[in-house]
Amino acid sequence: MPGYILHLTAAQMFLKTQKGQEFFKTKQDKNDFLIGNLLPDTTKIKARSHFRDPKYHDRMIEYPGWFIKKYKHLLSNSSVVGYLFHLYIDRRFFKYYMPRIVEFRNAQDEREERRDMVKDVLLKRTGQRLSKWDFFSEKYYYGDYTKMNMYLVNRYQIPTTLDPNISNPGIKEVDYEDVKQVLKELKTYLKVPEDAVKNVRVFDVEDLLFFLENAVNEFKI
Repeated sequence: MPGYILHLTAAQMFLKTQKGQEFFKTKQDKNDFLIGNLLPDTTKIKARSHFRDPKYHDRMIEYPGWFIKKYKHLLSNSSVVGYLFHLYIDRRFFKYYMPRIVEFRNAQDEREERRDMVKDVLLKRTGQRLSKWDFFSEKYYYGDYTKMNMYLVNRYQIPTTLDPNISNPGIKEVDYEDVKQVLKELKTYLKVPEDAVKNVRVFDVEDLLFFLENAVNEFKI
């Protein structure tokens, strides 16, 4: 999954495209949209909160889906739009961006998507090969999110204080109260200095942001 701050970065990009629009015209609407972007990651049961298809649970990459079919009737609520936007960004990120930057390889050095069969991860930007455990660790993939956090917060003026006290309009896969814990966790991610972004190892930051901007411009409510 993209990190919390990266999701809020995409959400801020989207809000800037909505100036003059009716949907996010109040401060509360914007707050609720941003909170909605955090909701799918508030639970440990990600397969449920991301509406993933069970037949793909053995894959390295699983795409979100089905949310819109179940909750289309709730899309007048800003937090629900935020939830949908999170799933949309996840899908675009994993389906189109990840294949551009990494390749999963099996013991025969062939492309592989099945989690149990993957031996190495190839970083396309550098040609470096990693074990999948090293790749999905603070040394590389998850560590890059941490290194980018303060840079993104400052560049996109991401609010680090949000009001979590909003009502759940009917989404059964998450507990809205759990977002309070996520907001506490966010504070710990903001202790890394802004210039840590220079030391990312997996991503090309400007290329990633360019990809997100294009994805944001194609999102329709």
